[in-house]
Order: sequence, then structure tokens, then C-alpha cells
Amino acid sequence: MASNYSQKVKGLKRGANMAGKLHKYFFWILLGFLALVSGSAYLYWKLERGGEGSVFEALWTILFTLIGQGEFANNPHTMVGRVIVFALSIVGISVLGVVLSEVLTRVMKYNLKNMLGLNACRYEGHTIFCGWNGRAELVLKELAASGQQVAVLTRAKPAELSHYDVFFVAGEPTNEARLIQAGIEKAESAIVFAEPQPGLTNDDLDAHTVLTALAVESLRPEIYTVVELLDPANERHARRAHVDDIVYCESTLADIVAACASQQGISSFIGDILTYSDSGSALRAADIEPQWENRTTGELFAAMQADGELPLGVMTPDASSGAERWRHEINPPASRPVRLPMRVVFISKNSGK
Repeated sequence: MASNYSQKVKGLKRGANMAGKLHKYFFWILLGFLALVSGSAYLYWKLERGGEGSVFEALWTILFTLIGQGEFANNPHTMVGRVIVFALSIVGISVLGVVLSEVLTRVMKYNLKNMLGLNACRYEGHTIFCGWNGRAELVLKELAASGQQVAVLTRAKPAELSHYDVFFVAGEPTNEARLIQAGIEKAESAIVFAEPQPGLTNDDLDAHTVLTALAVESLRPEIYTVVELLDPANERHARRAHVDDIVYCESTLADIVAACASQQGISSFIGDILTYSDSGSALRAADIEPQWENRTTGELFAAMQADGELPLGVMTPDASSGAERWRHEINPPASRPVRLPMRVVFISKNSGK
């Protein structure tokens, strides 16, 4: 038994050594191994067992013979059976070593590349984070709660990503090859964050943000791009990049703080409608369905309220803009006709956890 085990270990070691040299021929080696096992199973079933039982039982016996176990491995009845046992003991175990070694190597390489952000993202309809800052995790948390897949493209992997099921790509967000690796060709949206860098001013950071947006839009003009700017004076540059939305986190935060100071108690309401990861309600936008064409917003809003949703306003395409942008109207007149394309903004319950 000990000598048998020693032979198998030596065979596996020979196979592992062969794997390093035969990496290019792995596919053919795998085919040869499968042919050896299936052919041996058929011959065993036909000659050793006289066609009795099933071929699957014979295959099971051959697999055990491959590792030196079972009655057939120790006591074949025919000359063909002895040849099969000999071939499996000498050739089969070495080839098994090659196959196992190559499979493990490929799995380890994939996991290592995945950890280092070197693999290509295969998501579809996902959101790409270009860059990372202190606000990015909050955005990621909300998108993850809504079920949206996310790929993060930044120079170094943020430690916070270990808590989320996201795809990481290492690289410069302005690099087209890295954007393609992040799956921009099949992405639904991109968020370009103002990524802090030592020694750079707000204007420098905004310039880098606009360059990233240009790279995104040049590769996929139809993608919905949201950029974060630090200085509102740089909006004109971002508009030239044909971005869809611009957010000023610092000024928006200042507006919220001012509203909370002047409208006491409103902070919890604002926090509720902007959060998707709890069991409360949240602000949403959706395309109005074709059956509402030529009807009124009053009828649409009444139907939504009957379904437990709270409509706030509508959005229509901004014809004066060269880019695809939306003009919003809060609390429109009930008699206003619905003209598609049009979107409705409303508050509805989250799915909850």
C-alpha cells in the first residue's frame, strides 16, 4: 500500500514538472487524457465485464484504478486489462498531474490577476466608478443596495472594496485600454469622481476629471456620465465633454445644511429619500410608458398615487442643449399633456432588507 502511494506521488510530481513544459499543449493533453480514460472505461466494460453493467460504472472503476484503488487495479483478469492498468499507472497518473497542475495554475493566476485588477470585466449594464474618494463608498453602498453591478477603475485598490461584491480594475481612468478593461462598451453609466492627489489644486483635479470624462465619452458617447466637480466655474469645460450630469458635492452639501438650518427637522426627510439601502422611501425617476401618451400628468399622478407612489414632477428632453439632457418641472399643472419622451420623478418605498 505504501509503495503504491509512493508511486502515485512520484507520478503526480512528474506530471507537475511536465505541466511547466507542456503549458502550450494543455488543450491537447486534456483531450488525450479524456480519450485515455473513456477508452479504458469502454475496453474494461467490453472485455473485462463482458458488456455487463453500465459504461458509467466502468468509468467509475477506471477513475479509481487511476489512483491505484479498487479490485481491477490489483487483479485484472485479461491481458487487455493488465495493459490498461499499466497504462493508467504510468501514463495516466502523470497526465493527471499535468491536468491538475495546469488547472490549479490557471485558477491561481486568475485569482491573482483579479486581486491586482488585471482581469477584464464581463458585466453588462453596470456602472463604472472612475477614480475614488471619500464619498465613493457611500455611492457604492447605495448602488449595491439597488442591485446595480459596479466596476471600480482607479490606480490602487481601495481597502473599502473588500466589503463589497464589485469588480476592480487597476489603472489610470483616462487610459482607454483600462476603460475597455472595465467593460465600458457594455456599461450603462459612469461616475467620474474628483480623486484627490497630493499637490494638486481644485482646478487641477477638475481638469483631470474632465479629461477622464472625455475619454469615457469618446469611447462610448451613449453612456450616461455623471461627473463630480469641485469648482462650479469649471462646468463649461465638463459640458464640452458632453457629460450628462454634473454634481458639486461641496455646494450641494452646503445647500442641504442651509435647508436643515432654516427648515427644522427636514434633515431626516432628506436622508430618507436619498437612501436606497434601508426600508424607507427613496427618490426615483422612470420613463413614462407609451399608454400615457396624450393623457394628462394629473391622470398619471393619480394612478401613481393609487399604487402608493408619490409623484413630484416630470422631466423632458432639453432641446436647447447639444447633449442629451433633461429639463425638470416640479409639480406641473394637472392639465399638462404627456408628450413622450418624458420621465416622471417620484418617491416610493424601498424593497427593504
